Amino acid sequence: MRETSRRYYIEHLAVLLAVAGLCIVLLHTGAWMSLSRHAYDRMLAFLPPPDVSDITIVAIDEASLRKIGRWPWDRSVHARLVEQLDRYGASAIVLDLIFAEPDRVRPESDAALVDAMAAHGHVFLPVHVSDGGPDGVLLEVMPHASFARAAAGMGHVDVELDNDGVVRGLYMRNGIGQPWWPHLSLTLLEHLAPRGIPRFPAQQTPREPAFGAVRQYYRLVPFTDLAGNLPRLSAVDVLNGEVDEALLRERIVFLGATAQGLGDLLPTPLAGSNGLLPGVEMNATVFGALREDRLLTPMSTGWIWGLTLALALISPTILPFVGPRWSIPVLLGVLLGILLFSYALLYWYQLWFPVGPAMLGAMLAYPLWTWRRLEYSLRYMRAALRRLSAHDDLNRRLLQPAPLKRVIELIEAALPVAAWRLEKRSAGGKALAQRESGGAEISERTWQGNRARYYNILAGNQRYELGLVWEEGGPAPAHEQWVRAMVARCEETLATDEGHYDVVEDHIERVRAQELRQQALTRFFEAILAQLRDGVVIADACGCLLFVNAQASEWLALPSREMDDTSLLQLGRELLVGEDGSGWAAVVREALSTGRSQLECRSRRGQDMYLDMLRIRAGRQPGEVLILMLKDISDVKQAMRARSEMLDFLSHDLRSPMISLLALGERYRQQPGTMSDLLEQMEHYAQRSLGIAEQFLQLARAEATQEADMTPLDMLPVVESAVEQVMLQAQQRRVRLRFEYLPEDDVWVSGNHELLERAVVNLLTNAIKYSHPDSQVDVRLHCEEGSVRCEVVDAGVGIEPEFLEHLFKRFRRAQSSGGARTRGAGLGLRFVKVVAERHNGDILASSRLDHGSRFTLCLPRIEIE
Repeated sequence: MRETSRRYYIEHLAVLLAVAGLCIVLLHTGAWMSLSRHAYDRMLAFLPPPDVSDITIVAIDEASLRKIGRWPWDRSVHARLVEQLDRYGASAIVLDLIFAEPDRVRPESDAALVDAMAAHGHVFLPVHVSDGGPDGVLLEVMPHASFARAAAGMGHVDVELDNDGVVRGLYMRNGIGQPWWPHLSLTLLEHLAPRGIPRFPAQQTPREPAFGAVRQYYRLVPFTDLAGNLPRLSAVDVLNGEVDEALLRERIVFLGATAQGLGDLLPTPLAGSNGLLPGVEMNATVFGALREDRLLTPMSTGWIWGLTLALALISPTILPFVGPRWSIPVLLGVLLGILLFSYALLYWYQLWFPVGPAMLGAMLAYPLWTWRRLEYSLRYMRAALRRLSAHDDLNRRLLQPAPLKRVIELIEAALPVAAWRLEKRSAGGKALAQRESGGAEISERTWQGNRARYYNILAGNQRYELGLVWEEGGPAPAHEQWVRAMVARCEETLATDEGHYDVVEDHIERVRAQELRQQALTRFFEAILAQLRDGVVIADACGCLLFVNAQASEWLALPSREMDDTSLLQLGRELLVGEDGSGWAAVVREALSTGRSQLECRSRRGQDMYLDMLRIRAGRQPGEVLILMLKDISDVKQAMRARSEMLDFLSHDLRSPMISLLALGERYRQQPGTMSDLLEQMEHYAQRSLGIAEQFLQLARAEATQEADMTPLDMLPVVESAVEQVMLQAQQRRVRLRFEYLPEDDVWVSGNHELLERAVVNLLTNAIKYSHPDSQVDVRLHCEEGSVRCEVVDAGVGIEPEFLEHLFKRFRRAQSSGGARTRGAGLGLRFVKVVAERHNGDILASSRLDHGSRFTLCLPRIEIE
């Protein structure tokens, strides 16, 4: 494993251990439990409320105190309340009042209450069990014996305050010495719905003290807002019979004090506006949740520790696998997931998992891992900067501004500049005293004329103005462009290095500077390779293509960017190497064996190519590479073929008339004849040599014609002039000429009058030459599909089909009967082809043996306003 990877994993493990250690400390000390309690309180609002449709609260409120009298009431009042509830049909009555002492002044009141309780038969009384509080006194406050015997059951009503002073739960069993007393709601439930297996049975353990407060079965109460579902009746209204009987019949009635300063008011997570909940409502809430088995159980310590560590370590486990931009969303997702997991346990399993330590551990993972990731990134950037700076010489030369003296030297040596001057400028553009100049003495008026040009340069935090006076005629566009490039090369391209307050920003700026240098270097080489007229292909040691410039991409039909699907061995598809075109693998084999392979080949497009494959070493990555260079030598090969054809032509066609003239002169000396016959034959051979030379000159001129020599012209006078020139030749061979055209046709083209006329003359001359005596040559000028067409049709000997594709090449003549009896250099139709191409047109030919030929000169038509 590499050192960097090993260090990375060690740091990742260290973050995991740090998060786990924090969670252990939080769990052991109970710190930050306020976060868990806050999350628990918020979740209670989303739990479904218990069914309290058969429960009613009878409250000893302020109105009851005003009408009945101050507290404590005579117990006969309580007796009348119980009797009245019995008449209303209450199924059970929970008196949330402790009658610990008998009324020694009015014993008949106690007797009345005992009789009322016994008559109803379902009255339940509370027991108060205290652990002694700060003074350490243990208390177990029970109802007086007479009331206890009349009650259907008794149970404790004590609750537990958390560290923040809020009641969230209670013990289902509580007592002194043993967990004797069940909670009052449990006693009520066991009485109303008894079952074989007791709920929350009392258990004696060896660890419990012989005489002390003993508690078992701690449960959390799912407090919900029951204000709209739990009816609350005033005790005075019940006593006076002024309530709806439906609110009490067959209902469980919880009767207790709710007036301020009278009853026990408990702070709960969902208390009313005053922040307190009366004890009587607390007991009703506990009973409703207990009856539906929805009291919440705190998770065991072992499970809490295990789940806390598992959930807290999710965040540091995932963060290394996501990018920085997703770190916070992932962290928020993990925190939300922990909350949802805890809520799901509450909702479906009535289990409470304290989320505080797990959430704090997950949150701690983000700064820890971000710190290590940032340090790792900075360490890598520092190492990368050291590596880049080790090979920074070329980058420095590319981006370092050129000195002004180099500009002046090149201007004086290579540009058509009559004079120059360089002066400093202030920030406001005002000229300073320093000025350098060179060249010829130029008047100030000339410096203000059309030949003068001025360029602003910012070099070395100093502004300069470079003035040039060009020679007569002004600068060419290429010269102007080069001077602007020189000015740009002198200016600063990168901001000077400066310190930054933030270390990260400083490293980022240094990396950005190196990035700009690398980009400049890449663009520099890409621009050079792209502008090469030769094709360049670079392949790695496995034959994968790394780079293909534009020229090679065009010649080899390769994509210049997406080259993943093409290998070096597939380049042979476009190159014909060897006689059968299958020698590409041998070329690669030779380059791998000897280090270089050179040969000439042809592409499938018909280009002659020179191939040079070189094997070089390019460092460890990509290792050794093969550089393939292609050069198009079609022009060279064509020139060599033309030279060979020229030599053949000179050795045969051009020498033949000269040899005939010499032979004619020798025969005349040996056998003197008439002078007229000799002159006639000499004139024939001389005319033939002159015609061949004239055709050479015409062809050379056509090939050298530029677009600037073209002007708008009407083809009608061109064709008419050509027809007049060959009229005498046609009459001598007894061939009729017929010229057809439509006067309404607009036959204007952009061309050279002389070349077009000579081309039409050549077509007519060939048609007359190869026509039978007493036949006809038709000439037709018309417009068709945006082009001007001149057709020459004869009824002569025709051309062999296999020779039509070679008809317009140099020194090629048909071998038909007509061609056998006529002499020529084979340059006339080649001249016509060149003229047509120079005019962006074409020449079409069709023929049948012994039926004649048709030649059509097609030229682009132009509109003349």
